Amino acid sequence: MTDEVPPGRHSKVPPAEPGSRFDLGRRLRVLSGVDEEILDQVPLERTRYVGLGGVVLGTAVVAGISMWFALSQVLGGSHIGLVIPTVIWTLIVLNLDRWLVSTVTGIWQRRLLMLVPRLLVAVVLGFVIAEPLVLKVFETAVVQHVLDERQDARGAERALLLRCNPQEPGDAREQRGCEDARLLAPAAESDATRLRDLERDAERLRTRVNADSARYDRLFTQATNECGGKKTEGTSGRRGMGPLCERLDTAVKAFAARSKLAENQKRLRSLDDQVSALREPLADKRADFGQRVEADVQKRVDAMPGADDPVGLLERMRALHELTAENPYLFGASWLLRLFLILIDCLPVLVKLMGGTTAYDRMVDRANRTQERIHERRLQFSADGRVGELELQAHRDAEDRRRRRQLMDIESKAADAEARAAVEAMIRRRTEEMSFQGVTHVIKEERRNGSHPHIDLTSSQN
Repeated sequence: MTDEVPPGRHSKVPPAEPGSRFDLGRRLRVLSGVDEEILDQVPLERTRYVGLGGVVLGTAVVAGISMWFALSQVLGGSHIGLVIPTVIWTLIVLNLDRWLVSTVTGIWQRRLLMLVPRLLVAVVLGFVIAEPLVLKVFETAVVQHVLDERQDARGAERALLLRCNPQEPGDAREQRGCEDARLLAPAAESDATRLRDLERDAERLRTRVNADSARYDRLFTQATNECGGKKTEGTSGRRGMGPLCERLDTAVKAFAARSKLAENQKRLRSLDDQVSALREPLADKRADFGQRVEADVQKRVDAMPGADDPVGLLERMRALHELTAENPYLFGASWLLRLFLILIDCLPVLVKLMGGTTAYDRMVDRANRTQERIHERRLQFSADGRVGELELQAHRDAEDRRRRRQLMDIESKAADAEARAAVEAMIRRRTEEMSFQGVTHVIKEERRNGSHPHIDLTSSQN
């Protein structure tokens, strides 16, 4: 497909045949980052850059498919909302590849300098794009491996819970690995332990109370017989409150206070009540303890991922790593597929590099150098103009300063002349006043002497 050359431009190039409104070739060349005005000078290069644009578009489509698979694996299924991030990722890869191929221009020396960083970017991008596709290709084996691991994990967890949670509340023993596997210990075993402790305390206290009660009864019987006048062993047989009766009564009271018999009997009754209160609920708990243990174990196992739960991306990656580590053939196949997908992502840069330096590249290089020279010349002209304006402004400022100095000199001289004229006028007025006073004095003297005054008008005027 060819392009139409605008009239009046590049008249030496034969015009291309008019195409349809939707010019697919031109749109593909846009993806390769070409300048249509320069490409119109070498129309035979159009096919090359149409193909390069198709490679860029294909790489972006593969990246979009990879993103769709990756998001589906992360979220556990496909959804219409995944279209938005997939399209965004496709556009990102499309523009990145377009930038990569459009910047690899010029002669081979410059190409080699640009080769390594652009290939590194393409390889990294290829790894990111290839991994979800590799997981999708080996999805059957990967998912089955994950399900087998889940089943094994559930079985191991169930065995551990049954071992650490016996059917009888009192049969639990401290076992290794059971720190986080105890289920009913706070309910049943704690009640059984408390019941055993209460029964042990009650038995010890009952033994003590029985012994104290027997001794108290003997002392009380002896004191009663003595005070009642009954003759037995250790009594006098005299009725009434005699010295022996008082001594025996005091001994009974002292023993009761010392042995705390009444307090211990009250405490024993309280312990017996607590034991009775715990025995009935504990008997009920023991009746269904095994069922509750089984229910809690099943609940704990059901909380683990099962066969119906979605397989996440990290689980798939770990399963693929384990499968390839066990199977060399699968390891080689997975890496061949991965390298193939990476190569596909690197194709835009590789195609551009393998195409060699074309006439279009040389023209672009010359156009770039020309534009650089034009830009430098414009900058130089702009700098020269600004320097000239600065010099002219400096000259104007100097002239203004010179004129201001001349004006100040003229004003100073005028002020001096005015001052001298004022002084001369004052002197002249003073001289005239003094001359007039002298003439007046002479006339007065002559009149006083009786002579006619002679006035020298010439001298008075002078």
